[in-house]
Amino acid sequence: MKGPPDILLSTGSLFHLPLESIARIGRAAGFAGLELIMSTPDYAPGQEILDRLAGMPVRSLHAPFRQWSRWGGHLRSWQATVALANFLPGADNVTLHPPSTALSEIVHYRWFRKSQDLPALLGAQDGLSLSLENLPWVERSPLARDPFTTLLRTIEEKNLAMTLDVCHLGVSRRNVLEDLARVPVERLSNIHFSDATAWNEHLWPGTGELPLDEVLRVLARNGFSGHLTVELSPECFPSQEELVAEKLASLRGHIARLLAGAG
Repeated sequence: MKGPPDILLSTGSLFHLPLESIARIGRAAGFAGLELIMSTPDYAPGQEILDRLAGMPVRSLHAPFRQWSRWGGHLRSWQATVALANFLPGADNVTLHPPSTALSEIVHYRWFRKSQDLPALLGAQDGLSLSLENLPWVERSPLARDPFTTLLRTIEEKNLAMTLDVCHLGVSRRNVLEDLARVPVERLSNIHFSDATAWNEHLWPGTGELPLDEVLRVLARNGFSGHLTVELSPECFPSQEELVAEKLASLRGHIARLLAGAG
């Protein structure tokens, strides 16, 4: 029987701090692990990354979403992320942004459209899911006139899971609960969790407009057992490290209680 979701901390929430400090804060706040944003090619398989994490598990990785030339191109940045996920003990998800038709992404976009079994193409080992994230959608989305339907179809066609970012749904003016209900629970690998209002995203839960407590209750009722990743703006936090950990610990406890069916 599957257990409750793992509650993770995205390193992007504190990207201004060294990885060692983020790992320390995440551990102090009681998180089950991290989602590691691939912000530098220095994050690579080997003892150095393990030393920097100091025993804090990385359960999910997020592929680079800018400056792909630092990895030798967009595709190679995805390959590097999957290689690191294969190396890290306990990592079982890689979050990918769908490429757009922007000039900087057009080559990768064409490759992506033609691809089929992405986990096999990128060398993902057994048990490692690759999940596609919904992004904020403008009227002329490269995913067509009904972007959420197109995204769900793309996931099925390419043997992918889904990372559902609730704040991206919010800033796209979509109904979060209705879209959550459309995702097959077996395809839902990761939830990016934060609040939003208008075009302001990655806000502290409860300071925006999204029904986040109800999202957690729905996940509990549906038996969701993937990852729930707290992904906030660094502006949400005080400057003192111990106060950051205390604030995150309170949020993590609230999330855990609702995912367990309490309240």
